[in-house]
Amino acid sequence: MAGTREQQKQARREAIFRAAATLFAERGYGATTIDDIARAAGITVPTFYAYVPSKADLMVALYENDRALIDGRKQALIARPPRDPARAVCALLLLEMKDHQEWLGHAVWRDVVSTAIRGGGDFQEGLDRLNERVFDAPLARLLERLVARGDLRADLDVTAAVALFSDLVMAVFHQELVHDHPWPWVEKRIRRHVKTALAGMLA
Repeated sequence: MAGTREQQKQARREAIFRAAATLFAERGYGATTIDDIARAAGITVPTFYAYVPSKADLMVALYENDRALIDGRKQALIARPPRDPARAVCALLLLEMKDHQEWLGHAVWRDVVSTAIRGGGDFQEGLDRLNERVFDAPLARLLERLVARGDLRADLDVTAAVALFSDLVMAVFHQELVHDHPWPWVEKRIRRHVKTALAGMLA
């Protein structure tokens, strides 16, 4: 019986996620209400709140689920990075950029980014905290491993390097969204920027 209840909870949670992702894509984050999401998910508004505290928390939860989908691959990459440090860093950055589409596609992220830039993103603080955990922390572990392996300078400021690569990814990601660049353009841009940035970090 307990297993059935858990399955029902998971099914409702996924219904909320799918309804929200669809509505955010169709109407935009700002124009979508919790009433809309609950109705599309086939639940009541009180039931929605039993699963998600707010629409902003829902946006963060959707992104967190996307990040969890690639966690195993990130951990494997950090455990055994390619011998070339540029390839290692690029592999992690490109993994983060390419595999974020399970729940939220480009149309949603274009809206999210523009909302955040306009200062209307009540989800921004939650996304920033999540990024520190799911992006900054794994990247720091990878860089520390490359330092320990002797590929990068022993005195490398890992925190500053993580901030640099994080800013790089966001800049390319914004350009990809705004101009709808194809994936090969993104790969080429990231590889070129990483190679340039790492030139001053190599042992």
